[in-house]
Amino acid sequence: MDTEILETVLGGLIIAVLADIIFGEPSGYVHLAVISGKLSGGLAKRFEKTRRKRALGTFTLYFTILVIMIPSILFLYYLNSLNFIYIIFLLIYSVMLKTTFALSSMGKHINPIIKSMKEGDLEKARLYLSLCVRRETSGLDAPAIASAAIETVAEGITDSFTGALFMYSIFGIIGAGIYRIVNTLDSTFGYRDSNYFYFGKAAARADTILNYIPAMFTAALIHISAFLLNYNVKAIPARSTFHNFQSRNAALSIGSMAAVLNVKLEKRGRYIVNSGGFEPTFDQIRKSLRIFYLSFILMVMFVTIPVLIIFTLLVWPHVGIIYSHGLGFLF
Repeated sequence: MDTEILETVLGGLIIAVLADIIFGEPSGYVHLAVISGKLSGGLAKRFEKTRRKRALGTFTLYFTILVIMIPSILFLYYLNSLNFIYIIFLLIYSVMLKTTFALSSMGKHINPIIKSMKEGDLEKARLYLSLCVRRETSGLDAPAIASAAIETVAEGITDSFTGALFMYSIFGIIGAGIYRIVNTLDSTFGYRDSNYFYFGKAAARADTILNYIPAMFTAALIHISAFLLNYNVKAIPARSTFHNFQSRNAALSIGSMAAVLNVKLEKRGRYIVNSGGFEPTFDQIRKSLRIFYLSFILMVMFVTIPVLIIFTLLVWPHVGIIYSHGLGFLF
């Protein structure tokens, strides 16, 4: 029984990773981030004129999780009970898992910026950057464009995969799914602006909690990857960059990337990281992207799979109610 469940969770992970590499992101109709974004966005518009924004923001977070995850779990449970179509169950399981993390999409967004900067076309680089960040890009010079792109890659290590894969390794597809929904609502509403300051507080707090441990993995992965790629020959101590941020999780990812590449990263009006570092160029963006890819490989091989095996074989089998009801594949 345990080995069969392990085959499902490991097989689903392998298929999901291969699907990302070969096909990229699935259609929005089956993508957790897209579905949760549309559902929560519709609720946000409905609650736009209310004064109880904090409470309704909390309601939106929990409502979105329940409305998406409960039918998904029931559907997977039903498919799993039909033993003669196991391969269909495994494929659907893998597609759902794939929508909780992203690998190839980062390159699709960042490589056009690198190419445009290399060709000296800053106007086009600003346009491509505007698809990745919320900040105003029209007046950014080359170092500022490079800085924003590197920050996007650094934060993307946590948001794109360490958070979801860490949750998957312990709590299975339920944990990964909840993480993706929370992270999507945080990226949509968890910003410090007048529109969603109170409405997005619940999502922002939940995202901070869920990313507490993954952010530490991100920092470690950035340093290990930079070492393996021989990029940290001019590195500075990462701790010296952490005080520039209000967000601990952002500090661990962006600060670590600034440290290993020894570059100055700046979001005008908000922070300057490693002010004595080199001005970033498209070459540093390329290096950060390679760190991103190697971090994914290391995360899957040395964190996700080992932890997944431990929890599948040694932890969850002792939670009798889960296994006795045939729900082991979900955890």
